[in-house]
Amino acid sequence: MQAVLARRRAGDAAGQPAVIDAAGLRELCLAAGADDAAAVSLDHPGLAGEREHVQSALPGARTLIAMAVRMNRDNCRSPARSVANQEFHQADEQANRAARALQDAGYRALNPSVGFPQEMDRFPRERTWAVAHKTVAVAAGLGLMGLHRNVIHPKFGSFVLLATVVVDAEVGEYGQALEQPLHRLQVVRRRLPGRRHRQGRGVRRARLYHAQLP
Repeated sequence: MQAVLARRRAGDAAGQPAVIDAAGLRELCLAAGADDAAAVSLDHPGLAGEREHVQSALPGARTLIAMAVRMNRDNCRSPARSVANQEFHQADEQANRAARALQDAGYRALNPSVGFPQEMDRFPRERTWAVAHKTVAVAAGLGLMGLHRNVIHPKFGSFVLLATVVVDAEVGEYGQALEQPLHRLQVVRRRLPGRRHRQGRGVRRARLYHAQLP
């Protein structure tokens, strides 16, 4: 952090925030509890729909830091609501730690809520959340969007929670959106039961799923 503070002071002297080292930022996020993390510029073409909302939440924002936190699968599958529910609160804590570390290093940073958006004064004119975490994660290269509308991480599959930290500085190296990794993501076609055959061919539906690693 001393090095970050020194760079920050140098940036202040030039009138702009210091550029954040990408490797150091990733280490910061992992130390905060994330299992994967990558940054993406707010100017990324895939985030055009996010800029207005992000700038409203943090004027001067330049970078979005996508964080993925692994979930305990059996917690999520448990019929006990108290067991499953606690699994969905951890990502907020990890993102808050990362944002606080950046704040302590002299940056302006915030972590929008992972769930339960509350800006209902905007409804129904516009959306009620500050950041679309799945959109940010895909742009940062943390996974691909599946047909089930969940982000599929190349290593952890869909059992991840996504969080975003917004910061007012640029990062030395940004993540790159993934191309479809065919050895991990497969399209399965299957016949739908109860449907009639058309021209001798069954009605098929594609389903994207993550092939679990050993």
